Amino acid sequence: MMRCLTSLRVVVVLAASVVLASWSSPARADGDACLAAPVEGQQLQRAGKLLAARDRFASCARKACPAEIIQDCTRWEQQVASAVPSVILVARDGKGRDLVDVEVAIDGQAAVAVGARGIELDPGSHRFVFHRQHAADVEVSVLLREGERDRPVAAAFDVPARRPAATEEPPATPSRPVPVAAWITGAVGVLGFASFATFGVLGVSDRASSGCDVGCSQSQKDHVDGELRAADISLGVGVVALGVATWLYLTRRTVLASEAVLVEVGPAPGGGFATLGGRF
Repeated sequence: MMRCLTSLRVVVVLAASVVLASWSSPARADGDACLAAPVEGQQLQRAGKLLAARDRFASCARKACPAEIIQDCTRWEQQVASAVPSVILVARDGKGRDLVDVEVAIDGQAAVAVGARGIELDPGSHRFVFHRQHAADVEVSVLLREGERDRPVAAAFDVPARRPAATEEPPATPSRPVPVAAWITGAVGVLGFASFATFGVLGVSDRASSGCDVGCSQSQKDHVDGELRAADISLGVGVVALGVATWLYLTRRTVLASEAVLVEVGPAPGGGFATLGGRF
């Protein structure tokens, strides 16, 4: 039965071709298109190129073609249209929020923006490259089947980490910090001179008031001698301490601001000074 119908259609097509051959040149060109479009459309359909096949069937489903061809082309166009798959492009960030500033190149063609409308493609394997400014491209490969409509093709972009503002470190400048030991020994020296002045004044004053320059009791004499001796010891401590402080100040080391500085804090067992490590 099908063979009979096919033969009938071939006869109709041949008869139509004879009629069309008698037309004027424009009419003959339209007739050639009406005859070629069904054949080309079926060839494209078998090759999986449904979009092109649908266009060819649409071209022969117009009123300028014979009624028999219009009827067949219209039916084939509807069949192919229902088999054309489509995709919906989706781009989201790392938190699942939709992104609209993303473009997608499909199979190496010109990029299109993501949107809510479907994009029709031929069945088969397709390569989608999602591009966003200041982010790495995301590539997705999808196998589309005939009749698969509005298939989501999604890409996820990581949320870019917020970079801390770049701060330029000031250039390192040399400095000569005063050691803590210099401050301590200097303070001891000052206290020594203050003690020398105090005991010296007391000793001289007590000796004059008690009359020890002429003659005084032994206890008064011992008291005055003790004050004067304390003044002498204080003077010696003050001189030595200030001398050490001056030596520490003059021999302090030069360091950079970012360098670890060793701070001398006092004598260490076995000689030398104990140090504390620090970074300024």
